[in-house]
Amino acid sequence: MKLRIFDLKNVILVPIRTVARIFVLVFVFVVYIVQLWALVLQQKKMASDLLALTARLVLYVMGVRVVVTVQDKSLEGRESRPIIYLYNHQNPLDIFVVQGYLRVPSITTAGLHLGLVFPWFSLSALNAGHVLMDHLNVSSRGSAMYKSSEILRRYGAIIIAPNGSLRTTILQRVSASAWILARKHDARIVPWTFVYENLIISEKDLYNPFKILLKRIVSRPSTINCYLGKPTDINLPSDPRDREGFSRAVKLHYMQQQELC
Repeated sequence: MKLRIFDLKNVILVPIRTVARIFVLVFVFVVYIVQLWALVLQQKKMASDLLALTARLVLYVMGVRVVVTVQDKSLEGRESRPIIYLYNHQNPLDIFVVQGYLRVPSITTAGLHLGLVFPWFSLSALNAGHVLMDHLNVSSRGSAMYKSSEILRRYGAIIIAPNGSLRTTILQRVSASAWILARKHDARIVPWTFVYENLIISEKDLYNPFKILLKRIVSRPSTINCYLGKPTDINLPSDPRDREGFSRAVKLHYMQQQELC
């Protein structure tokens, strides 16, 4: 009997939920277009705020709730030293979390794919402080490092996914880019940990925003929990030249986080 009631609830709730998400999806594009007009009118702060709202609405359409937990409240204030945030990039929706909730400039490859859904997305992302990169292009990676230095000087913070790709986890690969930047700018390295609940996206759909949208718009609600750690959480090497030591330290930290979660 309980099973039948549960099935009946699904029959009623799923169509209502899907229709609500479709209505919000229309509003997403309205907000995004207004954001583009703000860019044209040189209202850059407004455009950045509207892009953040767009990101939050996209996550709602995808049925994703975001919960942010900050362990070290001192990091919410103005830091005297720049901060390089790391995170375990595992999902194509992470860029919306970064833009909509964390509001930190990032190094991202999202411009290669989201431009198919959001016209002139690259211009919008650049205005919000993001560094756009093609991870398969060597010159693009080099340029991204140079631009990241500029962003760090301007904003005082940047967030980097050391694994660099959705096809390799942070336990498999950790780039030394964040370590190089941190040593150059005397920046603190602070980890974010993303934990995904009921949010699985097929590997073949990772870089196809249309397929992700079509599947997620009718999916069950999901959650992305974002935990901000402390600067002391990663046991970084004392030798600034020890890139391998940095990689091992980051992998160990996220391995421990995975066990805890």
